[in-house]
Amino acid sequence: MSAAVRPPIRRRRWSAITLIVTLVILILALAARGLPGARARATLATKDAQWIWKDVNWDDHQPTAFYVLRDFDVAAPPAEARLLITADEEYVLTLNGRTIGAGAFHPGAILDVYEVGPLLLPGANRLMVELRSSRGAGGLLASLVDGAGRSLVGTDDRWRIFPKYELGLERGWLPLTGGAPVYCWGYPPMGRWGRPRPGPVKPLFGGLGELDFLSKAAVPAASSFPLPPVLPVATGRPPGSPVLYDWGREVTGYLSVEVPPSAKLGVALLFTGDQPPDPLRSEPGGSILVVPGRHQWMDARPRRFRYAVILGLVPPASLSMLPAPVPPVPVREEKGVFGIEPPPLRTPVEDEVWGKLQRLSGVAGRKEL
Repeated sequence: MSAAVRPPIRRRRWSAITLIVTLVILILALAARGLPGARARATLATKDAQWIWKDVNWDDHQPTAFYVLRDFDVAAPPAEARLLITADEEYVLTLNGRTIGAGAFHPGAILDVYEVGPLLLPGANRLMVELRSSRGAGGLLASLVDGAGRSLVGTDDRWRIFPKYELGLERGWLPLTGGAPVYCWGYPPMGRWGRPRPGPVKPLFGGLGELDFLSKAAVPAASSFPLPPVLPVATGRPPGSPVLYDWGREVTGYLSVEVPPSAKLGVALLFTGDQPPDPLRSEPGGSILVVPGRHQWMDARPRRFRYAVILGLVPPASLSMLPAPVPPVPVREEKGVFGIEPPPLRTPVEDEVWGKLQRLSGVAGRKEL
């Protein structure tokens, strides 16, 4: 072979090597991108569902509440279909205009499972989840699978966010083109949420309508109007003062609060107990975060109590209860450094509620607040 022929052969050889290396890099990149999804579909009960949330400023820990929605088509609804869901911190779930369940996350929590096959419609269907977090950040993982385990829909980047309540969101009258995109955390297991494990099938909320979804199954309070505040924080009961409700007996279930709709996020603290709670001496049992424009807030976890105190909202018109058993929740022992218990820290919701009260006339400057 002459010297004049060798350079083109070398050039062709290097071109082939470059092409092979490029193809290998491309294949590895595609595999790295598709492998998590393939692994999730093959090994996880939630199939290809991802953890999603809204894109938040991580330096801002303000409480938040909003809706995420997804439209999907089912040509022929299966006889069986299970919806697996969990959310950090809280969710209220609606399918085709019917509120069917609610839940709250705690470390080690299993997936809530609902049998929703009879609720699916031929053609278009809509899933809507109300999400709430007292610290702003959080996550939602949801997957709808048929009786054979095939995925019908799951949380991914096709879900849309609506920051306020609008008429028609539940039933599908309002198109989702106006919603904002979600932020995808990725496939489980990740972070403190770990590997999702499905729990037993939970009963659906029964007899629930679209707007007043607790009316048919509600247990009215023994007194139709709020009793006087447990601890008057200001004369004249200004907006935000504590309001005590008494059922007259111990009740168990999901609490619902009727509130006047507002253009801003409604923020309050909930105290419950078998005795009238004292907000200055009791730890709040939960946060009330009302989506802007919404006239009703529903608790995400069932409780057992006789008395309820709401602190921070304009006194609501009425409270009602959806009867339900209270499942046991595992208690985690939080130990500080060297076994020393750290002082309790206020949540962002507590800071906001007490901050508003301190600015009220007759309350500002009180050291106990």
